[in-house]
Formats: sequence, structure tokens, C-alpha cells
Amino acid sequence: MVFSPQQIKFELLSYIKEFGGRPEEWCVGCAVDAQTAMFEREGVDRERDIWVWKPALSPNAAHIVFRYLTEQLHVPVAESATRGASIFLFKRMPGC
Repeated sequence: MVFSPQQIKFELLSYIKEFGGRPEEWCVGCAVDAQTAMFEREGVDRERDIWVWKPALSPNAAHIVFRYLTEQLHVPVAESATRGASIFLFKRMPGC
């Protein structure tokens, strides 16, 4: 199942609100394979960190969400961010 930019924005903003912290404490990126980008390249801990990824309708749709989060909310860009149809968001927990 793929999601529209509005659906993804709503879900990612819900994560930030539910799990707390300022948007600047999170990282966002787009990738062809979000799981590889987060867990292998970024080193996100599946059990300790907070993370989510969503497949968008297209790379352009994912980029719309990416631009919103980075330009409007100032969420930092993940180091492994590339151009792809999946968008991911994560927050490392203290002590990780």
C-alpha cells in the first residue's frame, strides 16, 4: 500500500507529537529502500530508537513530504537521504 503526501505528513507529525521532542531532534530522508537506509546506513536501533517509514505514491510525492519536514519544521536531513519513493523518520533515544 502506498500513501499520499497528506497521509504521510499526518502520520509523521503524529509520531513527532506522540513520541515527543522537538522536530530538530528527529532525522528524515527519502530512499528507494527505507529500511536499508535507516537500519544499515544510519545505524538506527530497531528496538531502542523510534522510527517509521512509509511508501509514497512516487519519488516526487515523497519529496513533497521531505521538503515540508525539512523546510517548514527544520527536521535535519539523514546522512543516507537519497531520492526514492519511501520516506523515513527516526529519533535516536538517549544512550544509543
